Parts: sequence; structure tokens; C-alpha cells
Amino acid sequence: MQPYRYEADSLRRIIQASSANPDVIQIKPKGFKAILQLTADFLETYQVTGTLLAKFPKGTLWQDDVQRYYQAMDGRSRLYSFNRTPEAAVPLGTALLPLDGPHIWQGEYFLIILSQAFCGLLVVHRLQSASAVHAHLAEENLERADPTLDLPEGGSANSSLYLEVCCSVNPELIATIATSVRTVIERSAPQHPDNAAMQDLLAHWEQYCPASAEGAAGTALLDRWMGWQLRQQEHLRQSITAYRKQALAASNLSSQNEVLLNTLRLKDDFLNTVGQELRTPLATIKTALTLLNSPSLKAPQRQRYMDMITQECDRQSSLISGVLDLLQMETSLDHVRPQALRLADTVPPIVSTYQPLAEERGVLLAYTIPNDLPAVACPEAWLRQIMIHLLNNSIKFTQAGGQVWVTANLQDDFAELEIRDTGVGIAPAELPNLFEHFYRGRNSPPGTPEGAGLGLSIVQQLLAYCGGSILVHSQPGSGSSFRVRLPLHQT
Repeated sequence: MQPYRYEADSLRRIIQASSANPDVIQIKPKGFKAILQLTADFLETYQVTGTLLAKFPKGTLWQDDVQRYYQAMDGRSRLYSFNRTPEAAVPLGTALLPLDGPHIWQGEYFLIILSQAFCGLLVVHRLQSASAVHAHLAEENLERADPTLDLPEGGSANSSLYLEVCCSVNPELIATIATSVRTVIERSAPQHPDNAAMQDLLAHWEQYCPASAEGAAGTALLDRWMGWQLRQQEHLRQSITAYRKQALAASNLSSQNEVLLNTLRLKDDFLNTVGQELRTPLATIKTALTLLNSPSLKAPQRQRYMDMITQECDRQSSLISGVLDLLQMETSLDHVRPQALRLADTVPPIVSTYQPLAEERGVLLAYTIPNDLPAVACPEAWLRQIMIHLLNNSIKFTQAGGQVWVTANLQDDFAELEIRDTGVGIAPAELPNLFEHFYRGRNSPPGTPEGAGLGLSIVQQLLAYCGGSILVHSQPGSGSSFRVRLPLHQT
């Protein structure tokens, strides 16, 4: 930091030499504005009347709060404002006191409250560089600063602008500062004989600028000043807490809106895809029906088109059933609660239901479910649907002579069901897309009816709703293994 220098008439040096030894803090222009507002609010609230001596930076924003108090007093108080520019515009009713010489209170601003009930002092010193050019620029920056912002208007070059502030109600220090101000006025008065406000102030100085109040009345108002400060600090703390809660609420609302928008986009995409999927079988059926009307159509061709229509009707039926399952699953979420479910009681009946289908396709279907497995937390209807989709897939993609096994075991805090087959397997490139809506593999065995591509996506969503998961391991020609992890029921 560059060294600082102080002018001969510096109020700061008076404060430093005072036996009162008041605290001095560093703030930014916005903090100075806040102190002015707080002081004016206190004076107005407790109807403190008296004389105010002030020197502010240029600009009405710096004077607004004190001017508001002055107008509220309706002529019962006096307000004197020092300014280097005689023609400077001042608020209505404010008495302008000119400053002669560029070094008087250079870089300093103050507000002195002199009243029989209460006396207070606010002195602000702008830290200035030893460079005269830098000091001049810094003063201009402060005088045209927007006090509601951290930075003065005009750029970021002023971001390091700081002020030293001293607030005091010490009678001795206030009297010393007031005497110094009176001395400056007395020096300037001969050069401004036409300034009636200056001449009147000097003529009635003892009346207009009384010493600090003594006794119970003065002490009571000082107590109120301390209480005022505490209340304002508490109000500020509560406001900060409220603003923080509002910010968090706004952030949460923004996140919820984003989730909602993403959900709506996903639903739109889903509906668009459903429309495309429903349109495809209808187009095929319509084409086949048109060809069936041909008078020259031979019997084998007619049978092929009939088979095509039957296949597409089955496909569309499967698609509609899958979509309805998805909708039913979402609408039942609020009504379905996880329950304690024993795999040894639930899984074998489901597997037995599919054994006739497996035998018809020449596939061996078997299961091994230990009786001592702990209960899992999953609705029975959901587990049944999960098993149906996985068994149907394994049997469908396993050729005659193949095998499908269903086994269960305990894995940490989960019960793991494995449905493993010796079918055609799944290519590595297809695994990332396996659980997407309407995704169908490209390596189905010949003659296998094409499904809706919704079974595995339904399985994954059901498991997510009950806190479970599914893993897939597969290689083309080596079969597939689907491992379902279900959370254990907590008693």
C-alpha cells in the first residue's frame, strides 16, 4: 500500500490526538451511506432537534437522508452544509457555508449533531495516495460514487476506494471538533460578508451549537441510541436470514422448475415416440390389406400377407399393453407401499407359470431359491411384473436346446435374483440402450415375434421406485445374465 499524507486542517489528526481515543474503522462508500441513513432515522424517530454541521461528497444522494430528517423537523432544526463551490446546488432550506482553500478538510467529510438533548459526531476520512494526481482522482471518484453500490460509477478502477470512519458521542471530542469547525468559519467570514447564514451562525454560536447534555436526560437518550443500534443490528440479522431463506427457496424452486421442464420434455418425447411406434404397424397393416384386394393374388402370397397382418396386430397389441402398464405404474405410485416379501414364496410360482412355454420352445427352465433368504421390500405386483418381463425375454431369445436358470442369494444389504440364459446374447454396442423406451435388439432369433421394446424399461423403473437396481452381463453367442438387486425389508 502506498503511504498516506494528511493536510494541516485534518480532523483526523485532531481525533488521533484526542484523549478519547475513539475507534476508527475502514468501510466502503456504501457503508458510509448506511451510517448516514441510520443516524438520520434515529434523529427523526426520537425528534432530536438542534444544529447539524455537515460536509458531504457532491451529489444529492449523499444528503438525502439528512435532508429527510431536516424536513421532518419542520424548521425546528438547522442544517449547515460546507461546500467548496459557492454556486453548488443544495437542498431547499439548507444553509450553504463556503470553504476557502483547497486543503481545508481535503478528503474528509463529517456530520456533527449539536443539541441540548443529544450530541454526536461522524467523521469520515478518505484514504488518499501520496500522489497529488491520485488523490484528486480518488476524491472525484467518491464524490460521483453511487452510494448504493460497492464501486463508483465509471468502471472498476475504483474498487479499492476505502474510507476511515469515526463515530463518537464523547463530549470532549465533539467540543474540540466543533471548535475547529468554528475556527474555519471565522477565517472565511470576512471574505463572505453577504453570506447571512454564516454571519448568523457565528453571532449565535453558543445558542445554536450547545454543549453535550448532562444529567439524566442526556444519559437516557444515549441509552436509546445504544438500544437503537442493537435493534437495527437484530433487524439486519433477521433480514439477512430472511433473504437467505428466500434465496434458498428461489434456488429450490428453480431446481424444481428445471426438473419439471425436463419431465415434461421427456413425456413429450415419449408421446411422440408412442405415436411413431403405433403408426408403423398400422402402415404395414394398411399396405397388406391393399395387396389382399388384388384379384391376381395367389394363395401363398395371400397367406403371407395374412400372417403379416396378424404379426403387426400382435405387435400393436403388445405396444398398447406396454404403454398402459407404464401409465398404470406411474398412477399407482402414491397408493403402493413396499411390503415384506419372501422370494421363496413368490418367485417359484411365477417361474412355474412359464415352464409350459419354455417346454414348447424346447428350453429348459429351472430355479433355485433358498428358503432362508431375508424378506425384501417390494410390492408383490411389481416383483411379479419384473420376473414376467425378464423370463419372457430369456425364453424368447434362447433357441431350442438352451437353458434358463433363476437363482437367488444374499449380497450385503440386498437380495440378488439372477435370470441367466444360454441364448443369442447381446452385442456390447446395444447394452447402453437396452433400458430405453421402445428399444429392440437387432439379433433376435429367426421367427421371433417383435416386441414393443418396453419390457426392460418397465423393469428398470419398477426397481428404481422400490430402491433396487439391475445389472446386465452378456456376450453375443454366450447368453445373457440379468442380476436384479432388491433392498431388504427393514423391521
